[in-house]
Amino acid sequence: MFTVETAPVVLSEEQIESVHAAAMTVLEEVGTNVDHEGALELLREAGQAVDGNRVRWDREFVMEMVERAPGSFSVHSRNPQRTITVGGGSCVLAPSGGSPFVSDLDDGRRDGTIADHDRLVKLAHTADLLTCLQGGTVEASDLSYMSRHMDMDYSCLRWSDKPYVCYGTSGPKARDAVELAAIANGGHEKIAAEPAIIGVVNSNSPLVWDDLMVGALLEWARANQPIMVTPFLLVGGTAPVSIAGSLAMQVVEALTGVALAQLVRPGVGCVFGSFLTALDMRTGSPAFGAPESMFGTIAGAQLARHYKLPFRGGGGLVSSNAVDAQAASETMMMLWSTKLAATDFVLHAAGWLEGGLVTSLEKMALDLELLTMFRRLEQGIGFSEEEMALDAIREVGPGGLFLAADHTLEHYKQWLTMSPVFLTASYETWKKRGMPTAEQQANAQWKRMLESYEDPGLDEAIDAELGEYIGRRRTELGDD
Repeated sequence: MFTVETAPVVLSEEQIESVHAAAMTVLEEVGTNVDHEGALELLREAGQAVDGNRVRWDREFVMEMVERAPGSFSVHSRNPQRTITVGGGSCVLAPSGGSPFVSDLDDGRRDGTIADHDRLVKLAHTADLLTCLQGGTVEASDLSYMSRHMDMDYSCLRWSDKPYVCYGTSGPKARDAVELAAIANGGHEKIAAEPAIIGVVNSNSPLVWDDLMVGALLEWARANQPIMVTPFLLVGGTAPVSIAGSLAMQVVEALTGVALAQLVRPGVGCVFGSFLTALDMRTGSPAFGAPESMFGTIAGAQLARHYKLPFRGGGGLVSSNAVDAQAASETMMMLWSTKLAATDFVLHAAGWLEGGLVTSLEKMALDLELLTMFRRLEQGIGFSEEEMALDAIREVGPGGLFLAADHTLEHYKQWLTMSPVFLTASYETWKKRGMPTAEQQANAQWKRMLESYEDPGLDEAIDAELGEYIGRRRTELGDD
């Protein structure tokens, strides 16, 4: 149902060309700041016009670099059965990440800890729909900021055997992510041939590539680990107040990041990312779930396909500060656009709250229920002889009831959706059960999921080597 071939369009071919033409003009006339000496030197050598930290990019050069990037790629893990493919409408789902706070009904809103991170990793591991994890699902604020990036990546490696988006907000942190992945997955040559992690870089909109993000991009590119290049565009704030102008700037920032990665390592996997939403002029906060967010996702997917790149966008993004009706509405708006766009990679698919400041366990459980329903929609309507049910119709006949029919009893668990979270009982039955809200049902659901968690284990020698590396780096960082 949700495929590249059936994806809706909000941009005509003529409009795509208009966005492209505007982006190429901005590339050459305005350019971008690149605040990294090593990258500036590479671009000078490649013939780009560098004036201080301003780079005015040649459009032919950028498009030549973009053409080097593959249309799809695979990401591996220590469990070969967990390999994922990114591209072609793959819709890889990963949980929320980057939040400084975590919340649940039991302990409320609080600073994230490494124990919270471990619990969220285990929860994501049990969710079959989440085929990729994320280091930094919540920030481990109880650990030193200098080294906790390694603890959060280790959390993914220890408590799950799924591939993961690594934690890397600078060159050195990205390098640590590569080293940990190499230890866990057979060495540097192995992960260069079979990438084991994905990195994320965000341009500093408008039109700035800062030292930290460029440093991370270069490290991942050198190691041949795929990179999601994602401008963070707030329409009316960090981007023009018009959707068209914002899309043009998105193309500039995304393609320059891809071009730089390809200049370093031709053929490294790159993803065209979209994080485009409106700025609420009353509060200065992002307005997730608004029509502008949907335009950003669907149009972003069209542009990614125009450049023959995999697309990252959408997710269960909300501005709401509570797991309430606003959160539900914003989530559905975002997930519909995500699915309709045939998105390849979805960060923040489950658990996102408060504009990304909070990872909510109840929100994660609710989002997973919605994603389960979307999966059912993707399966479509079955038309087998058994599903046409002619024998059952003959058996029941006029005025009968299918409830007790053998056909119903045999197939209802297979063909009917029965959510463990969303209740359909009558008012009186609901009242007798204590009148539980959806949030309370979600609280019980994530606890059931955690109870079903099965530790995939980690080879003791690999575990010891990971510990030795982390310990050594802590000493080097003066953090022991």
